[in-house]
Amino acid sequence: MKTSVARATAVAGMGFALIAGLAATPASANSSGWWTSPGGRAEGFYNSMNGRVYAGDLRVDGYAAITQVRTAKNGYFVVDVRDKGARDGGSWKTPTLYKGVRFKMRVCVYKDGHAPTKCGSWHEFDK
Repeated sequence: MKTSVARATAVAGMGFALIAGLAATPASANSSGWWTSPGGRAEGFYNSMNGRVYAGDLRVDGYAAITQVRTAKNGYFVVDVRDKGARDGGSWKTPTLYKGVRFKMRVCVYKDGHAPTKCGSWHEFDK
């Protein structure tokens, strides 16, 4: 019994250390930074190491997550990544982002057939 409790405590500690390490990673290092929708219902980010844009639905509440990426200068569509499965590890796409172009990203929640709602603010980043 004590061994299983010790293992569970060690695993939980490692998970917290990983999350704390990711949160402490500067946005310019290899991503846009982690962003969330108001109320912490959805999260998203861009990782320049693998070129993926991620979306993650964090709550079982009838809403899904969407991460939207546009060009910062003109607001042209780049990609929308949707994740409909709450707490399932998220979804991702690999859009073509060009160096020298500035992008903006926001994270929202939505219901099928409706526009995104409860959106975080737009955050700018470079590839």
